[in-house]
Amino acid sequence: MKKVITITTLALLLATTLIWQSGCGKEIEVPTSESNRWLELLSALPENEITLKAAFLQDNAYLEEKRQQYPQISAEYAIIRNHPLLSGSTPGAYSDEEWKETLGFVSADIDQRIYAGELPLDYYEAVRGRFSRDDVDNAARTGPGNDMLEVVSYQGHEFYSWGGDNDINMSMRSNVRQLGRGFRLALVDDFIFWVRWTDGMKEMIDSHTDNIESLADNENYKLLAGGLEELDTATAFFSAESQSQSHIKEVYKDMLEEPSNERQQLFTEEVERQVRLKPYQALATGAGIDEKGYYLAIALLNPSEELARENATLLEQRINQSKIAMAWYSQSGDKWSDLIEGMEIESKGRLTLARLYGAVVECWVNFNVMGIMGPYEPLLIHE
Repeated sequence: MKKVITITTLALLLATTLIWQSGCGKEIEVPTSESNRWLELLSALPENEITLKAAFLQDNAYLEEKRQQYPQISAEYAIIRNHPLLSGSTPGAYSDEEWKETLGFVSADIDQRIYAGELPLDYYEAVRGRFSRDDVDNAARTGPGNDMLEVVSYQGHEFYSWGGDNDINMSMRSNVRQLGRGFRLALVDDFIFWVRWTDGMKEMIDSHTDNIESLADNENYKLLAGGLEELDTATAFFSAESQSQSHIKEVYKDMLEEPSNERQQLFTEEVERQVRLKPYQALATGAGIDEKGYYLAIALLNPSEELARENATLLEQRINQSKIAMAWYSQSGDKWSDLIEGMEIESKGRLTLARLYGAVVECWVNFNVMGIMGPYEPLLIHE
């Protein structure tokens, strides 16, 4: 249901007119608070071509807080996702003992998770929580691989380094160090940074300490963070990678030319669907919960207010027409609208904002073009 907001207060109307006539011409945006959770987490990620493609943020503590707030919502969905590095791809093999011995903390100590990059090598990971510096230091110096440990000083901080950049040491294989890779770990304030190469660790430290630009400094991401704050999500995905039809066709060229199964054929049809969004500048998605249930949140940053309104209309049309092709937790061919129990779509300033209630909440990770956390879905494809 698209909302139309009309300003009826004469004073506000006059003030807006005066501002416009004075030459500012600045459109009204959703405000972003100085304490925005997503900007705090984005500050750990350096702004570069890799991180701008995909940044995944998860606030485990806030999700649990919201679940406690709405105990009447009994539905259960797979919202929190394991990251490729620290969380591993085999959560069933996790053990407190191994983590404590290797890292100095356990999964229960983590409140928030941060991941950005692209496989197989260049990606950044961090967690934020309640960590003991003494325990982390003891694990590094006495735990597995301590004979390879090097303690490196950088910009007033120390980080632990094992092996060469992206080295593989099969004798060090574990559920924490997949393939026994060389890693770098730093405890900076209440963040643990965890990457595979030295320059990546230095970038994260510089980013967090404002020595270089972070994703939190990106003006588009600031506006999207304000949008997700208004949508009240517990997770967030940010991306500035184009979702134009031409770009998607380039990325998935081989599959689109020769689809080998039903899902790929459906994906091809969805990419070719005639109704498409107007070009937007960046997007954010997330998962939230309120008194109505769980919802998928979508925020699109558009070049103008007019396009934000137009994309609100087009997004509703795409939802009603499009089918889910690749997401593994749905049947291929399910219509998006069949999995949505309620829908709220509106535009505010240059933002197009949406809440889609129901099982589609699990799809918050499925809008990364490269499909890092889950297969890409072309619902938000634009001209």
